[in-house]
Amino acid sequence: MYKSTQLTYPFLHPFTYMPPVDQQSLPPFMMLDRGEGSWVYDEAGNKFMYLTTAVPSIGLGNSRIIDRICKQFQRLSYASTCEQNHAAAATLAERLISIAGKPMSMAFFTMDGSGAVETAMKLARQYFITQQQPQRTKFVSIEGNYHGTTFGSGSVTHMGIQASFGPDLEGCYSIPSPYHHNEQKEAERSATSLQELRSIIQEHGGDSIAAFVVELVQGVNGAVPMPKAFIQELAALTSEHGILLIVDEVTTGLGRTGSWLASHDYLINPDIILLSKGLTGGYFPMGAALFSEQLRDSMFGRGGVFLHGSTQNGHPVGCEAALAVLDMIEEGQLVRNAQLQGMQILTRLRSELEGHPYILDIRGKGLMIGIEFVDPHTKSGISMEWGGRLSANLRREGILGNFFNGALIIYPPLNITSTEAEFIWKGIVNAIRAM
Repeated sequence: MYKSTQLTYPFLHPFTYMPPVDQQSLPPFMMLDRGEGSWVYDEAGNKFMYLTTAVPSIGLGNSRIIDRICKQFQRLSYASTCEQNHAAAATLAERLISIAGKPMSMAFFTMDGSGAVETAMKLARQYFITQQQPQRTKFVSIEGNYHGTTFGSGSVTHMGIQASFGPDLEGCYSIPSPYHHNEQKEAERSATSLQELRSIIQEHGGDSIAAFVVELVQGVNGAVPMPKAFIQELAALTSEHGILLIVDEVTTGLGRTGSWLASHDYLINPDIILLSKGLTGGYFPMGAALFSEQLRDSMFGRGGVFLHGSTQNGHPVGCEAALAVLDMIEEGQLVRNAQLQGMQILTRLRSELEGHPYILDIRGKGLMIGIEFVDPHTKSGISMEWGGRLSANLRREGILGNFFNGALIIYPPLNITSTEAEFIWKGIVNAIRAM
């Protein structure tokens, strides 16, 4: 059990409101002690279904994964991938390219999702330099997208985060989100968003834009699925103007949405695909950027170098963890399970909570589900105080979810059972009805 020996709390948490220093004599947050499968336990022994993040894709404390990691630690605990290679990295690169399918042809490993996005942005710029188009330096993304916290990835994240740090990377633009819970309004918003992209292209010149970066299902913004027709038109428009399409599947990739990749379900062929959260299931920090034959041939067809990376890219333990996770997803048919259990949860939430005055929308794809709330009196977003009470209700029901920006987001592991899925939707319904 953690016992502080300091007068103030020593740990700055990411994306977390930190209480005033004079109120930090005791740890201000829940202290988790252990995890097993879909569950975590706090230091008092209380048990919670762990739904706050898409990272633990096959649950916690899996002995099979841990055994393979331990064996890799014993065999080769570290290896650089600068002019060196090892079996786990080579095998994982081939495996991911096979899962993604054509036109993907190479993989670059990173330490996390932000690093994967940063890598993609540099790949896009270097590609156009090799194409004798160095003026293509700009990027476009969608409002509500979350792509990361590094300088480049943060610059294409349009959620108000960059305001905390001052000016971001120049030449990063955004278009409005096309999503709306009303089908007719969604069609109108899709048309508006595409027209805004055309306006950006016309104003700045299509030949100045390197890439469009997109989440097919926005994660942090509340499990917001992009309309399929919109994404297909977007892909066609970017292709028409020679703009690369970067699909950020850091959250959606590797089974989360009920497909190996959301890109497959949307029937598009991106130039670059990004992976991270479910890649190793949280057993090791890792990400990956997959890129197409077109980029490979242009940048390395006659030999070349990518002056980017870190000394721990392609870490053998991380690669082995990823291979073990992929084995479990395939052998357990967990992509299909995510589709079936996600549909059960989504369907029951919609039927049980239909007409609830505080609920604006219940949405999602696979095991990536969001509930957006609205104050029925003001018709605006709910208060932080209301959200805090909802989170407390969920904890009483044995659920840890992710409440952010007026929406509850849940990410059950891909291997949850029907019984656990029932526990989730019943607990959420009870927590909301108790408000």
